[in-house]
Amino acid sequence: MRAYEVGDFAQTRRLRLVERPDPTPGPGEALVRIRSTGPNARDFHIISTGMMERSASAPQHIPLCDMAGDVIALGEGVTQVQIGDRVTMPHYRLWLDGPWNESMKLVDHGQTLDGFLREQAVVPAEALIKIPDALSHEDAGTLPSAGLTAWQAVVATGKIEPGETMVTIGTGGVSVFAAQWGKMMGARVIITSSSDEKIARMKDIGADAGINYRTHPDWHDAVMDLTDGKGANLVVNTVGMAELDGCLQSCASGGRIMSVGSSPVNKDRVWVNAAAPRRLGLLIMRDLTMKGIVVGSRAMFKDMMDKMVEHNVRPVIDRRFSFEEANEALDYAAKGAKLGKVVIRV
Repeated sequence: MRAYEVGDFAQTRRLRLVERPDPTPGPGEALVRIRSTGPNARDFHIISTGMMERSASAPQHIPLCDMAGDVIALGEGVTQVQIGDRVTMPHYRLWLDGPWNESMKLVDHGQTLDGFLREQAVVPAEALIKIPDALSHEDAGTLPSAGLTAWQAVVATGKIEPGETMVTIGTGGVSVFAAQWGKMMGARVIITSSSDEKIARMKDIGADAGINYRTHPDWHDAVMDLTDGKGANLVVNTVGMAELDGCLQSCASGGRIMSVGSSPVNKDRVWVNAAAPRRLGLLIMRDLTMKGIVVGSRAMFKDMMDKMVEHNVRPVIDRRFSFEEANEALDYAAKGAKLGKVVIRV
């Protein structure tokens, strides 16, 4: 089979295409012919900084955590799927249901395990989810990281309700999905962006309002204006500490902040110790809840796809590339001009 390895990506910004032996499924495993994958922000961080747990073999690491494909062979004892099933899976493959346990991070496709920028992969059958007929491989292949993270932040844990107001920060992959899930659940959605063009495109997707945080650096004031001084019931923070102050100040009493991203802080918006008491005061006096979000479980993933079919919602796909154009796909995604997902057809 063909596969892309990290090689010296940190220096050259190019993955290397190699031939590897076709894998064989063992007991409890399924062999999947990958049909669709694509890059996420976390993938760039992993392959650019060498965050592969198998440091001795990092150059041989296969990147990318998203996948959708077809089952083409089964190991002994597999009953969960059949040959021919169209499937996808969460990249934290041990998280099937129930609460997250930090030990699950040790078994992570794209980081501690090889990812899916390859033609075939052997995975545990119990982690696989059948793709509904209404969704394509490309649709399902955009969901395991950004889509599922947004689902947990907005629906499974964020518990957005019809008529509530939510804010999602930026227009990256998680933010676009978060806006879609919020609208699907009947919420009023406010997005922020540094681009008026992207704000207009997000409104076309369904966002109710947009705030340009370059022209309105105190964007939380604009949130208050848009909500008649009440604030947002739910804020999805995709950028981490750099905008945590704005997230706190934009929340309504009893609001929830779902913290997804951990990007480096902007030197002008750093969380300084001198200001910590005021932020803590907001958290207490507004009775706010702040929760960290780690992608999602297999059970959440299935619920998400079922709701997508029920409400006829599809991922926003910005551009598609062939398997041979994988490096071009990563180059395009890294430029930050996209809105929605970049798909690599395998």
